[in-house]
Amino acid sequence: MATFLDVTGLEYFTNIFVFLFVVVVVYATLLWSRILGSNSFVNILVSLLVGIFVLFSPLSISLIASTAPFLAVVFVFIVLINIAAKMLGSGLETMPGFRGGVIMLVIIVLLIGVGIKIKGQYEVEAEQSGQDLSKSFNLLFNPKFLGIILVFAVAVFTVALLSAKG
Repeated sequence: MATFLDVTGLEYFTNIFVFLFVVVVVYATLLWSRILGSNSFVNILVSLLVGIFVLFSPLSISLIASTAPFLAVVFVFIVLINIAAKMLGSGLETMPGFRGGVIMLVIIVLLIGVGIKIKGQYEVEAEQSGQDLSKSFNLLFNPKFLGIILVFAVAVFTVALLSAKG
């Protein structure tokens, strides 16, 4: 019997939800930090490209699908803290350390999610190949993981250098 609480059919739309989540979060982050300037077209284009690149990797889709609820809770708490601060007469603009704390909290949540997903994926591969990758040292210095970090670093520096005012 189907009820309105039965949401198991939504798992087929996970890719669309992940794409929309990535586009919105990247666009909001670019507007908030003004890394690429205040040009809306550039911000929208970069956020759409990042969303499309995320769709090419099943690992990133599963990672975002599993960490998005935790990030949503963090963002709800940020909104609630902002409302409480405005009710008291100040706001988040008067708390300069709060911005860095929020960024660190989001990075910590993402790193925990990445670690759990990658360790789970490599544990399955280790059982099949007979390797022991349970130690974090082996995980951090795995060639696949280091390759991901290298590609990410090149992408970050490319965007930073292309957006710098000459």
